Amino acid sequence: MHPPGDPWTPLAPVYSALAAIIDEGLAPDVTAVVMTADGSILSTSTDELKDATPGTHYAALNDYQLPSRIEMISRDELIEFARLGPFVDVVAPVSSRSERLVFKHYEDADAIPRMWHEVQIPGRLLGHPNIVPIRHLVVHEKVGDGRSGAVVGFTLPFISGGTLAAARTSRTFKLKWAKQLFQTIDDINLKYGIVHGDLRLRNLMVDPATDNLMLIDFGMAAKRGEYPYRKNTTYMPPIASDDLGRDLPDLNLSDLFFTQPGTEAPPKAHDATKGPWTTHPDARLDHPAEDYRAALVDWLRRRDADARDDVSLAPASAPLDFPDHMPLPAADTVPMPDYLDPLMVDLGLPPALQNVAVSGYKFFRRNAVRDGRAVVEWARPTHVALDRSRTLLATGKYADEGEGRNEGKGKKKNKVKKKKQHRVAKAGRTVRRALPT
Repeated sequence: MHPPGDPWTPLAPVYSALAAIIDEGLAPDVTAVVMTADGSILSTSTDELKDATPGTHYAALNDYQLPSRIEMISRDELIEFARLGPFVDVVAPVSSRSERLVFKHYEDADAIPRMWHEVQIPGRLLGHPNIVPIRHLVVHEKVGDGRSGAVVGFTLPFISGGTLAAARTSRTFKLKWAKQLFQTIDDINLKYGIVHGDLRLRNLMVDPATDNLMLIDFGMAAKRGEYPYRKNTTYMPPIASDDLGRDLPDLNLSDLFFTQPGTEAPPKAHDATKGPWTTHPDARLDHPAEDYRAALVDWLRRRDADARDDVSLAPASAPLDFPDHMPLPAADTVPMPDYLDPLMVDLGLPPALQNVAVSGYKFFRRNAVRDGRAVVEWARPTHVALDRSRTLLATGKYADEGEGRNEGKGKKKNKVKKKKQHRVAKAGRTVRRALPT
């Protein structure tokens, strides 16, 4: 639901109507839906020339150059248990059904730089006690020796402790978690030379197994010095976009747990020395609020005295070394020189990213199909069509498809089954994505 005054509010009826027809069963070959402003459907089309689905380059496994400790798994080796949000599912390996993982994947060009950094950075910090590690790289399907394939996403351990966004009402916020956050920010900024760029309560979790604060979601992260050309700055706290390497939460924690007497505004990081702090009436702390403020003040003073806090004075002590950008395949760029309009190239980007539009914004699924290129299918049944009595794989197909589940149970049951399968297939959403060559 969009708030009053939001420019998207007038389109709310369209969103609601479109969601309804998808849930009811939109044929997977529909490429366009024409609707009125009040959400009424005027027409649908299956014309492939009207298919505006963008292509997305899925890099090959070898492009990632990650430590061998990170395992590879294919989509058909993951079982879907729940959908947490767009492109985020709870899954389990077929070989270990009691294990719970979070499977993050992407289907559009906007996610290319985010996915790259979200894999590369935690994938090289596997031993850090406060950073959720990468568990698998997920490939569309295994090729050849089993150590190759197109990477469509990755998995993380599922942490049941939840995020700090709900911490005020669900748990006591511990002083040690604040100190762990400060140390983790120091590590990624000063030791590894990384700016997280999205330090929010929703990206901070508590692992019940260790009682440690855990940092997730490096999709907005980058090496220090890269932020001048990074897009999507609207998603970052203002303090992160200046690339000072501080990555201060500004202070997001205070929004939930602390207040300053005589004002409704929470204490910000740069005002922390003014004090005093008091506990928010809805929060629970294991130490007096002033102890948290003192820990923050001490941290800020230490940061100010550390030469590594200014990249012009000293570099990070152990900077991460990884490819800056996901490589674009020649198969996407060479056959389509007409799409490389010089007037459309963003010269503010590094040369390696100036043609990224070809891989997504200008490279459409229909072109890949026309050229006979292999594409990734994302044909998942909608949530209302899910049959939870069956095992659904991350491919969007049931594990028993094609096994003849009702053989020998009579023609009538077979007929009912076929009708049900038709409804489920019709409700499925097919998204095909070009594979790297």
